Amino acid sequence: MNNKKFRIWDNIQKKFEYFDIKDGNLFPSKFSYERVYQFLGILDKNMKEVYEGDVIKGIYGYLKGIEVIGEVKYCYNLCAYVVDWHREISNIQLDTLEILGNMKENYMYDECGTLVKNENE
Repeated sequence: MNNKKFRIWDNIQKKFEYFDIKDGNLFPSKFSYERVYQFLGILDKNMKEVYEGDVIKGIYGYLKGIEVIGEVKYCYNLCAYVVDWHREISNIQLDTLEILGNMKENYMYDECGTLVKNENE
């Protein structure tokens, strides 16, 4: 599996464009992008690739079994991908991991900082 895959949001077509590192070309030049999202190298329970910016849910921890829902982000303090800023994605049971959407198309943060479903769908 190639874990050097990325996606960028195409503002004109309103969809993600996917690419990987080939021949030293990191970013496709034809796109104007605001952010690059990296593939984490894992698949959810429906065999979908998990990228930064995805909104996921899953069971965190094997003993307590807390359900978490949140955005996948990279935390520099922990040097790890996390959900909800402090729950490391490596501690989520992979058989429960499910992508609900992403921050470009389906979700947003409200004025209180709470993750909510985008009302424009």
